[in-house]
Amino acid sequence: MDVSQYKLLDDFRVSGHWWLPDKPEEKVSGTITVGPDTAIVLELAGAFSSAEFGVHNVLSAGPRSVQLDIILGADADGDVYTLHRLHALKISSTCAFRVSYMLAGKHFSSANDIFFDSALVQYTNLESWSCFNFTRPSKSESPDFFSIQVPTSLETLFKTDGFGQIKNLSLEAHALSRFTLSAIEIKPTARFSIVLNAAANLRTWLQLMNDLGHFMTLLIGEPSYIKKLRLFATPDTAVDVFYPSNIRREKDLHPLEMCLDFREVQKTVPMIVRNWFESLALLAPVYDLLFGTLFGRDAFVRTKFINLTQALESLHRKTDGGTYVSASEFDPVKDVLIAAVPPDVPADLKKKLSDSLEYANEYSLRKRLKELLRGLDPSTIEMLKIQDIAGTTEVIVRTRNYLTHFNETQKTTIADDIVGLHFMNERLTALLFVLILKRLGIGEGAAMRGALKRRVFD
Repeated sequence: MDVSQYKLLDDFRVSGHWWLPDKPEEKVSGTITVGPDTAIVLELAGAFSSAEFGVHNVLSAGPRSVQLDIILGADADGDVYTLHRLHALKISSTCAFRVSYMLAGKHFSSANDIFFDSALVQYTNLESWSCFNFTRPSKSESPDFFSIQVPTSLETLFKTDGFGQIKNLSLEAHALSRFTLSAIEIKPTARFSIVLNAAANLRTWLQLMNDLGHFMTLLIGEPSYIKKLRLFATPDTAVDVFYPSNIRREKDLHPLEMCLDFREVQKTVPMIVRNWFESLALLAPVYDLLFGTLFGRDAFVRTKFINLTQALESLHRKTDGGTYVSASEFDPVKDVLIAAVPPDVPADLKKKLSDSLEYANEYSLRKRLKELLRGLDPSTIEMLKIQDIAGTTEVIVRTRNYLTHFNETQKTTIADDIVGLHFMNERLTALLFVLILKRLGIGEGAAMRGALKRRVFD
């Protein structure tokens, strides 16, 4: 069965024979079911004879204690599969496993063998973002007919070379056509092609794909999920990767609805991509908080608010530092304050006071927010609908403090106002977008106009 046609959102089943790498002669028939709702489950018509499947082991520890690193398989057509990281759901005369990764196209006898040096990856909304012109006007030989041209070859929209572990990265697009008796369908498809300097394991590849998806999310303004991943162990050995995903159904977005489509960044996108990957070492904590909020759409608005304020605080700390006095000036002050604690104070309290002084010299959230906002153009502040920087900062800080400590003296009007807090979250998200896009090389005005396409403040 050719599974290369399927994406992570598709449902399909593969029936065949399955075996452990060290016992290829002991094959068990079974079916693997793949789907975004059912995850990936392997159901076997029998059981393997390995020790972990013994009656005593299963009865004493339960089936879920049985974990396998690799199961190999093949279907009736001779197509081969590697199932990686399996957890037993049921073990008796028949077995069932939850599968973390299904690698279609190659047998890997050990997890140590699962290495790849290049990839093709598709993301949700990538076709729209790329603005690929997949039909071209053409002159018809007769006025009774219209004529169009459909490019059949793969086109490279941009390519960038040599940064970090990436040897080269390019965006490719082409047209897919399908003809039936009743219809002709022509649609674009786009993908990233990535080649590394050295082969990397599956975990490294998935992290790299995740980072690239976050970059696309930043430019699109909506979560961009991996929808198809093909890795290459050799140039001629393609492996389609399937795994459980929280991917949401793709909704149609026009390029004009996106923060910054490809046409708006076409001249600078190689630089922006390079800057993005180079920024990860410094700003990964900021990105985790921001994209965790964007992808966690069902999270409570209060949780999102705390994450976004923490992201802004972390962004300022990572990029600007910020201490009231130098370390050499603060250390004597800290020593005096610690020494001033009465000797009969409980040890736990003394430890808490000492710990709090470790960060006492760092800028407060209030000061960091003011510096971030005052570093923006007045037009950006106006588009963020901030009339008073000091006043807005005070509301954000007091709300954060209340939601952290639930001290009624810090409670603000928006703390219990779900709608108001949501709009504040939208404003903070837009602010993060602008600050991050500026660091990547996008002009502040373009970044703010783009952020406004996907964020609503009232």
